[in-house]
Amino acid sequence: MLELVGQALAYSGVGLAILIAGYFLVDALTPGHLGRQVFEEGNLNAGVLLASALLSLGLIEWFAIFFTGGGWGGLDDALVFGLVGLVTQAVGFLVFDALTPGKTGEMFSNPRFQPAVAVSAAVQISVALVVCASLT
Repeated sequence: MLELVGQALAYSGVGLAILIAGYFLVDALTPGHLGRQVFEEGNLNAGVLLASALLSLGLIEWFAIFFTGGGWGGLDDALVFGLVGLVTQAVGFLVFDALTPGKTGEMFSNPRFQPAVAVSAAVQISVALVVCASLT
């Protein structure tokens, strides 16, 4: 029983580390301080972007843990696939930025809701689903 608790804590630690890295990645890809924009200024655009990124990474981690079989042997897989998720999320964001007019990152600091933010969120979730499907 204690071993299972230890494994659950280890997997939770990896998952939380990936989510924290995801937060800092989104912060690095967008102008301004993301935490301040979301939690102090109530910026809906930044909030939607951050929520979709974290949800996407959470999905990837769930699939990584579920499909690698658990146990101590799957812990490194959960970490590797979490890192794959981080990289693919960043690439998806940068490709979306390159294919759309203007600087995508700047629209996230706009206080008025920007419809392109919903599209960017869909890109994040779609990329995550592709990574999840690759794990099955």
